[in-house]
Amino acid sequence: MQAFEHLFPVTRTWAPHEVLGYLRTTSFAAPELFAERHQAFEDEALALLHAHAVDGSLVEEATFRVLLARRPEGAR
Repeated sequence: MQAFEHLFPVTRTWAPHEVLGYLRTTSFAAPELFAERHQAFEDEALALLHAHAVDGSLVEEATFRVLLARRPEGAR
């Protein structure tokens, strides 16, 4: 088998409200999961995000790893 690994470093800058908007789209922090506690969750999350923001921004540094592989020609 022939395999190649590729690394793609990514730096993203988020505003606290953008992180909260992203969380709303996930299955683990969707608004309906919080029922009547949703507003309290958003208020607390936004306060925590603002507390960690530098000049109003949060920086995310990540590396995406892509492994491309294929079988030798003729192999099954």
